[in-house]
Amino acid sequence: MKKILTLVLVSVLGGAITLSAYKFFLEENNTHNLSQAEVSPLSLPVNNFSNSSFIPENSIDFTHAAEKTIHTVVHVKNTTMGSSGQMTFEDLFYGRSPQRPQIGSGSGVIISPDGYIITNNHVIAGASELTITLNDNSTYEAEIIGSDNKTDIALLKIEADHELPYTTFGDSDQAKIGEWVLAVGNPFNLNSTVTV
Repeated sequence: MKKILTLVLVSVLGGAITLSAYKFFLEENNTHNLSQAEVSPLSLPVNNFSNSSFIPENSIDFTHAAEKTIHTVVHVKNTTMGSSGQMTFEDLFYGRSPQRPQIGSGSGVIISPDGYIITNNHVIAGASELTITLNDNSTYEAEIIGSDNKTDIALLKIEADHELPYTTFGDSDQAKIGEWVLAVGNPFNLNSTVTV
């Protein structure tokens, strides 16, 4: 009993010495007294200009293109069934659950009024269920018509009771390096973001 008491006493004493040494030598004292003069608010320079001063008169207006395409971009939600690969605390006691839903997402574009949608193959790969959300927040189940892993392209189809807004393809052979590009997407289920 005397040995145990001595061991506990030495351990507590050693811990106290170590903590005191840490506080005294290693911990920095970050307190600093500020006078009233040092606390004055930071003033930033203000640029007084209108946006029109930077835009040349013959510049491209992207508002028409954005308005035309924003309703054709959709959110693609991919639900797959699979194990997470990591064992949880519950798995240890109750057994490993064989499959859990995993959700992925991406963007797609409606390319015909009858509901054909083009997206990337990696967005729909391994899907057991595909849900399409339009810009007006209406949702549809989608069917995979075809996909190609090498070109990372996929074609989906939804059934709507009305004609859908759609976009048309341009001639990429006519595009030139340095021309403006408008990118419309639906990342993380944000409603149609537009980037120039």
